[in-house]
Amino acid sequence: MSDIKITTIPYGQYVSGNDVVEPRAEITWFKNNFGGVVPNTVYCPACSTLTEYNEKWGEVQEKRNPTERDYCFEVGYDQDGDELHARCLKCNFDLRQEAPTLERKPKPKTERKQVNIKPKISATTELIWIGQVRYEGGFFTMPREEFMRVAKLGGEKERLAARVGGSNYGLEWTILLSEYKEIGEGGEARIGIARNHWSNM
Repeated sequence: MSDIKITTIPYGQYVSGNDVVEPRAEITWFKNNFGGVVPNTVYCPACSTLTEYNEKWGEVQEKRNPTERDYCFEVGYDQDGDELHARCLKCNFDLRQEAPTLERKPKPKTERKQVNIKPKISATTELIWIGQVRYEGGFFTMPREEFMRVAKLGGEKERLAARVGGSNYGLEWTILLSEYKEIGEGGEARIGIARNHWSNM
């Protein structure tokens, strides 16, 4: 028994074998495959912020990817009679108790605002109808002669209209004069106005 060596460990120090060593920091957490933090030791559920209140759904939800800052690992031990139990060193929470939870609240009600859309065409609006209009590659087109006829008739108070494919479409007078484009060549060429400039009537 003479070869047995007894080492006295001073309070607050660490040994490896018979040698006093520097303490290594405890690995308290690690990251999962989704980037979230998973605890590797006891943490305080009262100080840790692992849930959040979702105002949109009116309920408490767990955080998808908590960080190390969301956990409180400052946990020690306390003596209660003959029982040794864990207690938070930060908020003094007894880990034998149920963790506090956020209160559920009803989903907040939002008032819907009614939006009154003024029609572009009123009952008193004078319409000038464009004939022989058809749809071609993103444009409503008309013969060149029809375009010239309508251009001489219109004015700022009138609104243009055309019937294409069984539906009626309206067009602002200023658009006709500024956004027209020649479609085709020669005598078969037609005058076109892009479809997005026309509105359903």
